[in-house]
Amino acid sequence: MSHPPSQTSSRDGYWFEHLNDDIALVRDGRQVRLARLQPPWLVVDQTIATLIVSSGWPGRLWRARVTELGDMSGLVANPGYWRAAAMELLEELPLSVLFGAHGERVVALLEQIQALSRTQAECLAANLDPDAGHAYGRAWLRWSEAQGQQRSTPADDWEGTLAAPGARGKDKSPIHSGFLLVHDQLRRRALALDGDQAIVIETDEDGETEEMLAPLWQDVSDALLYAAMAQGAPQYVDAGDEAALMRAWRACYGQR
Repeated sequence: MSHPPSQTSSRDGYWFEHLNDDIALVRDGRQVRLARLQPPWLVVDQTIATLIVSSGWPGRLWRARVTELGDMSGLVANPGYWRAAAMELLEELPLSVLFGAHGERVVALLEQIQALSRTQAECLAANLDPDAGHAYGRAWLRWSEAQGQQRSTPADDWEGTLAAPGARGKDKSPIHSGFLLVHDQLRRRALALDGDQAIVIETDEDGETEEMLAPLWQDVSDALLYAAMAQGAPQYVDAGDEAALMRAWRACYGQR
């Protein structure tokens, strides 16, 4: 489902309203503005494909018209979004719009993550198909080729990818920002269930440290990303790869 910007305004776009956002707003019907004319600004994306959602999920999605710009200085030319000080809410959209034509399936998967138990997590991790990572990479490769990329990254190099630039427009993935959100929500759930033990700190040869999911939770993340690909972007998944991608999910949740 796609909602192109109206031709009547050059500043029609999309705003994701974070439910736990602490930005002070003044509302008057469909008119929304910052209580104070200062950062952080409201961000209105020009297309669904550029919109990133993390904290505040599930939130609300609006088609919006920027009526007063915030400070746009310091941005690259045509950044793909506006910093807004005020806007008009034109229409509320279903959250599934965020993730493409099969977005309702991604929304259902995200709902499962929020209710995930440790027993279900262990089930997902234990039932990963050994070929699922390759299948995930092949789906990414098909998507990248569909974007018109002249030099396609080999399928194996796509394994574990959450987002990548497209050749046309600013698509991040076959389900827009869906993989980023799946990983983010799983990380939050892992911390809720296991606390600090859900995270491990890895140090590279230069002494740089990086937080990583503990092995169990990394496997769970992979299982959920694979299911999100199969359910949210079936047009890039062949029959054999679909079975591999969905193996862990079906072992724990049945035929969905």
